[in-house]
Amino acid sequence: MTTDLAFTFLGTGAPPVSLRRAGPAHLVEAGGIKVLVDCGSGVSQRLVAAGHAGAGIDALIVTHEHSDHLVDFYQLVVSAWHQGRNRPWRVLAPQPALANMRGQYEAFARERALRIAFEKRPDATGLEVAFEELREGRVSGLGGLSIEAFLVDHKPVEPAFGLALSAGGSRIVFSGDTRLTPSLEQAAQGCDLLVCEVFVDSQMPVVAGVRSAQTVASVQSYHMTPAVVAGLASRAGVEALALTHLVPPGADTAALFAEIRAGGYAGPLIVGEDLMRLELPARLLRWNGAALGL
Repeated sequence: MTTDLAFTFLGTGAPPVSLRRAGPAHLVEAGGIKVLVDCGSGVSQRLVAAGHAGAGIDALIVTHEHSDHLVDFYQLVVSAWHQGRNRPWRVLAPQPALANMRGQYEAFARERALRIAFEKRPDATGLEVAFEELREGRVSGLGGLSIEAFLVDHKPVEPAFGLALSAGGSRIVFSGDTRLTPSLEQAAQGCDLLVCEVFVDSQMPVVAGVRSAQTVASVQSYHMTPAVVAGLASRAGVEALALTHLVPPGADTAALFAEIRAGGYAGPLIVGEDLMRLELPARLLRWNGAALGL
């Protein structure tokens, strides 16, 4: 059985710390090319748990500036070098995120120089980074894997991007972090799989000293609730829907599943968990030793 396009959920969480869900990160594979999308907390460990390593990543795409999507960037660089990486990193991100990652990289310049001089590893090339601005349109140089970046609406964080991922006739649309926006509606039309963020408003009560009613309303305003996601997936006629970036990370997934159904989406539905792998065109889900057809 051939796999044209594979998508692995490395981290399905959000800023709140969760033992179950690492920070936002996903792996896309096609034709021998591996692209990491975002590098949230725990990404290096999740890559290894999924049978991969930072050393083998061809490109890193960071979708926007928020800390939970880029906080482990330097850890990823150093851990990949310890795994034997011997080529520079290719990193694509919008300018505000690039500035943050450049800052991380520069902050560790002395530490990096000490490691190189003292550890005497065969090659220091794996610690080098080529930063590129992510813009709308196709990302070049990925062989048979086509990645098209499109602007989404996550204001006040801007720019922010979603991604259309294609290979061998299969197409996955990744929402990135966004409120409902026409660009996402258009990209999702008829896709094989929509991987979408979700803000579970029914499970985000006001908590004194943690979040006020204004906090909940503000955060909800630049994400999508289950009802909004269900409506999007139904209107777009997607072949399957998968949820990621769960806010809160400890959300009751059975209740979330029921909310998506109540919102009118009746197709194949996956509430993402870390280390799930989806393969197209086989429509195969692999997780924790199980293999399920969608």
